Amino acid sequence: MKASISWLLLALTNLLLPVGLLLFAKGFFPYKPFLPGLAKFDGEESSAPRMFDRVVFMVVDALRRYTAFN
Repeated sequence: MKASISWLLLALTNLLLPVGLLLFAKGFFPYKPFLPGLAKFDGEESSAPRMFDRVVFMVVDALRRYTAFN
């Protein structure tokens, strides 16, 4: 009796996991409809001049006081 209840709970859990994952994905990644004409690229050059040639990413380490070397 106890083994059948355990098996039933395991099967129920395995069925509910994909349902929960789909519900989470539906809420966390909502559907965004395609808006035609807003993000088109016609192949023509932009009328605005480029302001910069490069992009620089910089990482600032602000957690120095939490290291073991102090």
